[in-house]
Amino acid sequence: MKFPALHNSRGITLIELLIVIVIVGVLAGLAGPNFSTLMAERSVAAETRRVISTLKLARSEARARGSIVTLSRAGSQDWSGPIDIYVDVTAANQPLNGADDLVRSEAPSNRSVSAVDDQDSSDTWISFNMKGWLAETNPVLIAICSDALDDSSGMYVAINRVGKIRERQIGFDSRGCNP
Repeated sequence: MKFPALHNSRGITLIELLIVIVIVGVLAGLAGPNFSTLMAERSVAAETRRVISTLKLARSEARARGSIVTLSRAGSQDWSGPIDIYVDVTAANQPLNGADDLVRSEAPSNRSVSAVDDQDSSDTWISFNMKGWLAETNPVLIAICSDALDDSSGMYVAINRVGKIRERQIGFDSRGCNP
């Protein structure tokens, strides 16, 4: 049996190429907005992990050293900027001074997120006493949000009076990104 020769199968036609380009363009158009939302959610999650690990370090240092350890927003507007962790020798909850012992200085996150604390906590610091409890009178609530997401898509980092650090999704029933 003899098979016919395939003499015109050297490549693809212009029509086939245009159809593939149109399909790829439609798929990219559908995936683009979802990708930017995904990246914003990843930034919020990464910043949440950074804030929690910094808080846990300060709390454990307070317990290990048996003295007050303070986190201070080093001249920034919110907790996504640089953070100084130091043993607060003067117990004055002041920015780092010459008498205090610097434990660690965290670099800013450089993410497009904000990490803002509520009005009940102090303006620029969070302190833990030698038991690991908050040295402040009120619990602290930090909202971590991105401008690319709506107010219900951020995360809360909550610190209660005994120093327990928890994270949770903001959700629609909360104060949102404006604690």
